Amino acid sequence: MHMSDSKIMTFKFSRMAFPARRSLEIVGILGLAAWQLTACTVGPDFQKPLVPVVVSLTREPQDALPTERPNEISNQWWTAYGSPRINLLVAQALLHNPNVEAGLANLRVAQEIVNAQRGLFFPQVQAGYAASRQNSGSVLAPPLNSGSTLFNLHTAQLNVGFVPDLFGGNRRQVESLQASATGQQYQLEAFKITLASNVVAAAIAERFLSQQIELTQESIRVAAEQLQQLKGLSAAGYASGMDVAQQQVAYVQTLALLPPLQKQIEQTRNLLAVLCGQLPTQQLPGGELDEIHAPAALPRVLPSSLVERRPDVQAAQEQLHASNAQIGVASANMLPQLSLSASLVYNNSVSGLLSNASKSWGLLGGLTQPLFDGGALSARKRGAIAGAEAARAQYQSVVLVAFQNVADTLYALESDGRSFSATRDVELANQQLLGHTQRQFEQGYSSRLVLLAAQQSLLQSQLSRVASHAVYLGDTVALYQSLGGGWHSP
Repeated sequence: MHMSDSKIMTFKFSRMAFPARRSLEIVGILGLAAWQLTACTVGPDFQKPLVPVVVSLTREPQDALPTERPNEISNQWWTAYGSPRINLLVAQALLHNPNVEAGLANLRVAQEIVNAQRGLFFPQVQAGYAASRQNSGSVLAPPLNSGSTLFNLHTAQLNVGFVPDLFGGNRRQVESLQASATGQQYQLEAFKITLASNVVAAAIAERFLSQQIELTQESIRVAAEQLQQLKGLSAAGYASGMDVAQQQVAYVQTLALLPPLQKQIEQTRNLLAVLCGQLPTQQLPGGELDEIHAPAALPRVLPSSLVERRPDVQAAQEQLHASNAQIGVASANMLPQLSLSASLVYNNSVSGLLSNASKSWGLLGGLTQPLFDGGALSARKRGAIAGAEAARAQYQSVVLVAFQNVADTLYALESDGRSFSATRDVELANQQLLGHTQRQFEQGYSSRLVLLAAQQSLLQSQLSRVASHAVYLGDTVALYQSLGGGWHSP
């Protein structure tokens, strides 16, 4: 039986055709047995939680929203602000933000874990091949038929194993993992809505900070001219040193307003760059600042549909689903486990490796039932039940917070809407006052100093109006976010 090493390298696995056919037959038998044996699934089936039924989102009707609900709101809800720059910024963020890429990768991980668990529904087939060169000796072992003590031994082996899912433990595990993967997807959607909201809010802040800086610079110019006018009057004896000192304080205070605004706008631009997946030193997309308008029709939804739309609520529901399926997994582990296996082995030299004389095979079936484990399996089941109860409570908490978010935003819209309207009225009144003062100044009935004071008053009212407008637009962004972004009517 002695063979040279070169002959070992000439072995062709195509000669395994016969055992492969036999193995496929064994696999088919095991698969049929699995289909017949896996007809029971233990554990409670998941039932979707009931949607809370309420008659209103707030304690009293709100005037900030239209009385009729639009049937559809675009998933690209940020386009309602009429700003091409915002559209480009959001598109850049959704495409290049690293957290979105991480979320997509984590979603693929979760789905592949589900696929891996599904693989346990099928028989596991393994093939092996080993070659060795041995010297049996003539004292401790009888010589071979050839009389030689030196020989090569080749072993080709095929193993087929299967554990039928008798009581649905694996099905429940797949169900749990699939629910977790779906929850991961909803979490990604929730993050995208939050990301878009942050980008829109930052773009709004940038735009109105820019306006505030322009108005503040103009206010500084007017305050400086007022100071110069008072100094001239003081030199001529028409104003006191107290008047000059008071105006000096007003000028310095106005001057001190500018640096914080400049800091805020630069930090806001840094935030926008990072949200878009860029370094702060890189140029933001979208070009120059453009006009941002309040949405023409703010969304209004029925309370019962809120739960079905918010991704964070849907993610909490899937987490509850996953926890519920774990009860079935724990229950199945307490029941009998059946295992089936088959093996086909050839041991010989290469020349006679696949001969019937070299063949050995075996079939094995086993049934195990836990009898005593110190209460471990029972404890795991009780823990799974407690986990499902905790997930249900967490779901209820997420639902309550969702309704709170909407209610808070509606109250903010109403209150900040009134504030914005009041600041516009103040600005209009100051415009009228400046008009009258301008005419009196032109006719010689008013001094330059009075005209500058009227201009300063108008600038301050414009600053207040810009700030309140930014707050109101921020509330509209919060409303879109609290309602789960865009949606389509069923």
